[in-house]
Amino acid sequence: MQDKNNIDTNVTTTKEPKKNTFNKLGRHIKVWFANKFSFLSNKNDLFDWDEFLATTEYQEFADGTKLPIAAEIRDINLSFTNPSRPGEKNKVLRGPSIKIYEGKVHAIIGESGSGKSVITSLLYGLTGDNAVIDSGEIMLYGNHVEKFTTKDWEKSHYRGRVVSAVFQNPMSTLNPTMKVGKQIMEGMLINKVVKTKKEAYDRAVEFLRLTKINDPEAVMKLYPHEMSGGMIQRVVIAAIVALEPKILVMDEPTTALDPTVQALVLDVIKELQEKLKLSIVFITHDLGVVASIADYISIMYAGQIIEEGKAREILKYPQHPYTWGLILSMPDVNKGERLATIRGSVPSSLNNIVGDAFAVRNDYALGRDFEVEPDFYWLSETHRAKTALLDENAEEYQPPKHILKLWKEFLASQEVK
Repeated sequence: MQDKNNIDTNVTTTKEPKKNTFNKLGRHIKVWFANKFSFLSNKNDLFDWDEFLATTEYQEFADGTKLPIAAEIRDINLSFTNPSRPGEKNKVLRGPSIKIYEGKVHAIIGESGSGKSVITSLLYGLTGDNAVIDSGEIMLYGNHVEKFTTKDWEKSHYRGRVVSAVFQNPMSTLNPTMKVGKQIMEGMLINKVVKTKKEAYDRAVEFLRLTKINDPEAVMKLYPHEMSGGMIQRVVIAAIVALEPKILVMDEPTTALDPTVQALVLDVIKELQEKLKLSIVFITHDLGVVASIADYISIMYAGQIIEEGKAREILKYPQHPYTWGLILSMPDVNKGERLATIRGSVPSSLNNIVGDAFAVRNDYALGRDFEVEPDFYWLSETHRAKTALLDENAEEYQPPKHILKLWKEFLASQEVK
């Protein structure tokens, strides 16, 4: 918007003819509108990718591999305020840190109330009006966003251009009164991904085909209520991915689908990720869902990350008793055992948690776990777990039989390498 201090103050006091006065006012109005609606300008004017990516940081590994860090959250503490109780804070995130590498699928697993959806909402600035970031850092390709206001998010265009999201209920994403083709095209035209309706149509058909939708031209003419849940979810994925985001957050995208359709959608997600080199953050409560697509896995519990590593490290060499419980609760005909359950429930974020938050549900809890919060222990440069069982001074323990079997297989495969 035009700075009022720079506006010609003589407009209304000089002896200029009225016509010239209106010309000057017209120019000021034109400038104001140009600034106000600059988001409708050319895509290159809208977002400078070179400047944005210049701050990218890299993670270097022992073998010399360097991975660009697409997103990073460091030691974040977040609370929700209660409008009816001004002095009360609901502490939802208790210091978790996470790195999302470019071109990788990073799954975040946890029960309801673990904080997995909240931590990822920080990446696109939709935590809610009553959310307060008490401390910590949030970065997208090295660009800090932890202090962003709603206006900052709108002005930066990070939401949409850098990070987009697919949610659990696809019907809440689509407009029920519009044909899906028009909705997909509209998103591309508004965000200047294409210049013409013809380009938008062709691109929409292309991305619908990429999501394994048969006869995409016919689907373009359908309303949401004329499609199945699995097809709607694939339409939403096509619409979002067609906008070319760098990072795609997928919050329980397969939970409402039956197993057969769920498998199809997971295949679509993996193929799109590999083809387009997307960085995907996949949120779920089901470890089995991401076993086939994740590169990295983080396990969340009570607002903290308690174990994380490469997918194979978590699935085959788990160290935290909570991770054991998640794995043992996965259906597997080869285990020859009854499905295990994890007793109890996640502690309320309103409570003042002392020690290890999982201790009261943990059959392997040590005495100190009820008083002292455990540190992280590193098992490799990518695998860490927050459990006192890994302390060199901890008493010996015997993990569940199936977990011990996984360990032996994993360690044997490491020796072969």
